[in-house]
Amino acid sequence: MLIPKEVIDDIIQKSDIVSIVSERVTLSKKGRNFWGLCPFHQDQNASMSVSPEKKFFKCFSCQVSGTVLDFIKDFDNTSFQEAVKKLASLINYDLSKFESNAPLKQNQDAIIYKLNEEALAFFKLNLRSNEAKPAVKYLHSRDITNEDILFFEIGYLPKTKSLVEHLISKGYNISDIVDAGLGTYNEEHQKLYDIFVDRILFPIRNENKELIGFSGRIIETNSDRPKYLNTKETRVFSKRKIAYNFSEAIRAARIKKEIIVLEGYMDVISLHKNGIDNAIALMGTALSQYHVNLFKTIKGTVKMFLDGDEPGIKGNIEASQTLILNNQKVLIVNNPTNNDPDELIKQGRKSELEKMVVEALNPLQYIISKRWPKVDSKDFNSVEEFMKEICSFVLKCNNNILYETSVEELEKVTGLSKAAIINFYKKISLKQNSNAFNKKADTIERNLEIKPEEKKAGNTSFNVLTSLKAYELAEKTILFDLIKSNKNLDLVKEKIREVKFPHKEFGRLISKIINSYEENINYNESQIKEILTESFSVETLEEIKTFELDPLMFRIKSNINTSKLIENSFEKLKMYSNEKKISEINEMLKAENLSRIDRENLMDILSERIKKREEWLANFNDKNN
Repeated sequence: MLIPKEVIDDIIQKSDIVSIVSERVTLSKKGRNFWGLCPFHQDQNASMSVSPEKKFFKCFSCQVSGTVLDFIKDFDNTSFQEAVKKLASLINYDLSKFESNAPLKQNQDAIIYKLNEEALAFFKLNLRSNEAKPAVKYLHSRDITNEDILFFEIGYLPKTKSLVEHLISKGYNISDIVDAGLGTYNEEHQKLYDIFVDRILFPIRNENKELIGFSGRIIETNSDRPKYLNTKETRVFSKRKIAYNFSEAIRAARIKKEIIVLEGYMDVISLHKNGIDNAIALMGTALSQYHVNLFKTIKGTVKMFLDGDEPGIKGNIEASQTLILNNQKVLIVNNPTNNDPDELIKQGRKSELEKMVVEALNPLQYIISKRWPKVDSKDFNSVEEFMKEICSFVLKCNNNILYETSVEELEKVTGLSKAAIINFYKKISLKQNSNAFNKKADTIERNLEIKPEEKKAGNTSFNVLTSLKAYELAEKTILFDLIKSNKNLDLVKEKIREVKFPHKEFGRLISKIINSYEENINYNESQIKEILTESFSVETLEEIKTFELDPLMFRIKSNINTSKLIENSFEKLKMYSNEKKISEINEMLKAENLSRIDRENLMDILSERIKKREEWLANFNDKNN
């Protein structure tokens, strides 16, 4: 839905800000304005003023301010578009003429959300049945009370019940159920089967509280079945984009100015029931840019609290590096035990856990505290390995203050002179930046870019499709990287739905490789090539061999971190897809028998697509200036 700015301004002007804010916060009139406790920080002095004349609110303590629209967006933790719709609904403002039937993606997403809500209702109902007694007993054994079950909307699917049959009886079709990740269809038997069977189900919602999927846990011990089973990757469910409990934790996180990042949902539930309600979980993935962008909305500190084992330590360090690079305040909770937060709570060590959170360390202190005790200070090699890890971490963070601080800290810890530490930094920096492959590849990529003189900012006749060579290279890069290894598999699965390939054969090849990895994640390069040999023509296989020899592929061959390269390739393909869509819409608009509504809908979509093109061109200009 594209709503003009003047319409949004009109909605704001016609809204009674005092009435709407007072539904969420108690206000009292003092003079010309109304005052109340600010909900965006721990306010005890009624610091927030609401002006009915200016239609504006402001907290004179934490400085949060804005219109009634800003208040709804932040207080209700919703997107800008949803806030506009909510505000319009409150004042009975008709937005129907701005609705479009065209955005297929939104319709498909909405179907998945609706299916998931239907599934959740079914799971919750089954948890109250006689067949669910073992599941309830298990939950109670984990100190999850009936109150917790209600709050976290926990459900269950027994062996005797079928979710897919229930959904079909409700009128949903098979393809939608499969697309939502709630069922799998067997072509041979022509039958739809349940994904989650005899599992406790934990619903997973996104930051807008939309139900995107589930995580199912078995209750039996010594089972051959996987302990946890998550919804497969769908249009709306991607593990890289999950922050479990974020929609519930965001308000407390904004008030406390900090959010605690845990590993699993059981940790979140344990902390929540013990009064720590600003915690979320990553669901077994590394911190992504998606998470970073979410955390920026709290305008506070991120406290990483992963497990105290070596994978947890590495996860804390890598996550803090990502956050520092994104100018996000970050501290790390130092967990010296071998227990996760859930286990600490169950052992009666709540006060110990709370102290860990309060005394969280800055990342430099954390990494030194974890690594230095294991160093033999009399062994040159041992000290050197320690220095390599610390210096590499600091250099990758690209933060001058962190660098200056680290020199002083390393001087204290190691006893090395400041000059020796600085020289060591120079040595590590030279190694990190002297990779000939990187330099050569950067030059090649710059040469492939469209030259500034070949385009004009604001020239809507500019056609990105003319740069087909760049798109062909993007296709090859993604395909060849997948053939080499599965290291970017999740990234490719996340991005592939957003793009079209100039050559359909590449899309088929990539889909085949993804399916192969899902059958066996441990396939190596030779096995992947063998699978392709069985499935594709000799001509296609010969083409693969040809571009393996392409000098532009050497970045992947050198086994460097290619995730950024893959992301850039998908960005190019997204632009290709956008330009294809613009061409298609322009052709559709030439039809003489189009109704006025259809023409307006197409023009709205075209406007969105051209805006995306302009954003891409603006980014391109920024890179070249």
